[in-house]
Amino acid sequence: MYIYLNFIFLISFYIFISFKCIANELPKTVSYIVTDGNCCGGEESDPHAVHGIQANDGSYILSGKSLDKSGKENGFIIKIPGNLTIEKYFLNPDEEYNLEWSFILGSNNKKDGINASAVLSNSVFIAGYLENSKGVIDRYLGKLDIFNGELIWEIILPSKNKKLESAFESILITEDKGIILTGVVNADKGSIEGFKSYGNPQDGNAFGMFFSSDDIKTNNKPINPLWEVHYKNSLSGKSIKELQNKKGFVIATSTIEEPRISKVIKINTKGNIIWEKTYPVHGEITDISVTNDSYYISGHKKDNLGGIDGSISKISNDGSLIWNKSYGNPKGGDNKFKNSGKGNRKLIFDECWSITSTDDGAIMACGTGIEGCEEFEGSLLKECLKDPRKTWRSYLIKINNDGDLIWEKTGSFTFPGEENEEDVPSTASEWIFQTQNGNFASVVDLGFGVGLEILTDN
Repeated sequence: MYIYLNFIFLISFYIFISFKCIANELPKTVSYIVTDGNCCGGEESDPHAVHGIQANDGSYILSGKSLDKSGKENGFIIKIPGNLTIEKYFLNPDEEYNLEWSFILGSNNKKDGINASAVLSNSVFIAGYLENSKGVIDRYLGKLDIFNGELIWEIILPSKNKKLESAFESILITEDKGIILTGVVNADKGSIEGFKSYGNPQDGNAFGMFFSSDDIKTNNKPINPLWEVHYKNSLSGKSIKELQNKKGFVIATSTIEEPRISKVIKINTKGNIIWEKTYPVHGEITDISVTNDSYYISGHKKDNLGGIDGSISKISNDGSLIWNKSYGNPKGGDNKFKNSGKGNRKLIFDECWSITSTDDGAIMACGTGIEGCEEFEGSLLKECLKDPRKTWRSYLIKINNDGDLIWEKTGSFTFPGEENEEDVPSTASEWIFQTQNGNFASVVDLGFGVGLEILTDN
């Protein structure tokens, strides 16, 4: 009996320690900063952030699209102070704290947007698109003063055939202080429905474009890029990252033909293709992250029951697939989600938009929830109507280098004093990046505006 009791004690002890370790592995929120539509064109502007970075002074730059008075897209970019130290902030002109500045791109009743930004010294470069007077969407590149958000210069770079559409989707400061961009060019008019989590181009081809340090360092706008290369067997370049050896870049894209297949293109410093590979098992590709010996790509795909799961693929330096794994259907959480199980896989969508590498693996940014119940009937409809996941949540997934789940974290935003309220706004994480002090930042689309959650990983 003594041996048996000791055995039971040891088993219980190890289970307790295991649960304690798992709990300790979850990241802690350092700060959650939010703002509403007043940031980006007015109360009804419905801002949707899709990208974020940290500037040299510790501030944060978020960009995306909002709505103008006609309901068409505008682009916006905002600067969030970097010295906010308490857990929750609501930034607003009528509150104690506010944005440092905001910049709106576009004109009424035109389709415009900012898909990404990059910081170099005292400048912010913004990349996106503008609809011209003939209703054609063109690539847009602008330079702002980082201290006040004022426009220094802007250039429009249409497709060679000016009846075809184009847009920038990703921008990056290179090791030699130039900027490299990718996106879509030569698209049929009306075929660009959106970018990142608000749509995809349905036509056109990917490209790479490079401006040297000399091109961009002055207050005079550049005339032409140093080079531009088109990749005719690929659709839009969703994301571009520099190799750790600084000898080239990788672009996350897809094939043009339906069904579109995830694709990665590796290019040299002149934009010429080193290799291009497709990954049919991955699903939709959304971002790529670089390590010293491999790449992680993020995205999502349909599961075998009709829902959507997050997808991560790891590929080698030569583009070979090492593994692909799916993630999703997180259970539990806070507020009204506390007692929810894993739910019905037919109902739940886990849509993932960004990935960043860590020393021991990667972290992927997603949203998790139910799109709606209208298409269901019978018992499935009843189940859907009762499921609290009709309200979306941000969903972060950390994996190790083998793709094993280290932790998963869902989250909703609540104002101070309302943590136990059942009614919470929909949230989804749209972008993830490492901060200067080793934390990581999740750019969040909120039901009422834009959020930035700063988390520390144990």
